[in-house]
This record gives sequence, structure tokens and C-alpha cells, in this order.
Amino acid sequence: FFFFMKLFLSYFFFFFFLISNSQVSVDSIIADKVENNNNEFEYNPELPVNIPGTSVVMMHPKRFLLSDNIPGFVHIGTSSTIQVNEIIGTSYVMLQKGMTKEHFKEQGVELISRTEIEMFNGNLGVIYLVEFMIEDEKYERFILFAGDYHNTIWINASYPYSAKNVMQDILINSILTAQFDEEL
Repeated sequence: FFFFMKLFLSYFFFFFFLISNSQVSVDSIIADKVENNNNEFEYNPELPVNIPGTSVVMMHPKRFLLSDNIPGFVHIGTSSTIQVNEIIGTSYVMLQKGMTKEHFKEQGVELISRTEIEMFNGNLGVIYLVEFMIEDEKYERFILFAGDYHNTIWINASYPYSAKNVMQDILINSILTAQFDEEL
């Protein structure tokens, strides 16, 4: 029994060490996705899901379900969400000009980073990473504004901070696939 317990604990601490030392910054995750188009989604125009109430289509992560309550997806096990909106007649370039640290602070969130990105379809945009609290739980949210000079895709992808290591990469991969349906 003690032999198996020692063996189990040895493996546990070994894998814990590997996982805890393999963290990377959000900016490097985003940069890797943008520069290398390195993602777990094989982009296929036949596969994106139409987001109800919008003209936006995107590929969603595995185990995320289309929500009945928000235009987007939910992962029940982690309480993570991807909420998709569109702003017709306004460029993301204009919207992002007002996204200052002060603006985010007024909204009750703390701005962690801002990264200019290129979507998988070639459109440009910007992703903000913010932190906020709900009750005693810390959350992070990616806020994406992307599109063209006339219309904007606005996505909020939120997850509990405790699920950060699992969710960040998955959510970046997904939101970078968003595009307007007429672009297909």
C-alpha cells in the first residue's frame, strides 16, 4: 500500500511541477495564434455556427453549447461564456479609441492588457484582457473588437480565474474565427 501511495504522490508532484511551470502570458498566447495561425480548430467555412440574433458566424470550442440566454456559447462545467454581438455602422477602430484604463475602471473591471490582432479571415482587431470579481470569485474576460471600417464584431469571452490555464488558449482560438456571415 505504501509503495503505491509513494508512487502516486511522486507522479502527482511531478505533473504538478510540469503544469505549474508551463504557464505563458496572454500576450504570447495571442501573438502565437496570430503569427503562426497555430490553433486546435481546422478552419472550414462549412463548420462555423451562426450566432442567433446576429450575422456573425464562428467556430466554438468543444464542450461549449449554444446558449438560450445569450447570443453565444456557454461551458457549464466552468461557467465560461462567449457572448457575441455586432455593431452595424461603426468601425472597431472608432470603438477602441474609447477603451482606456479609466473607461474600464468605470465599468468595474481592471485592464490587464491590450493586443492588436488579425482574425483568421484577415480582418484586424484588438483584444483586451480584463479582470473583475463576482462575489468572492475572480474572473477574466477577453473583449474583442474586430471587423472592417463599417461594422464591428464585439465578443466577450469570460472564465473564472481558477480555470485560466485551461480556458485562455481555447477561447482565443475560438474568438479569432468570428466573422460576418456575408464574408463566407
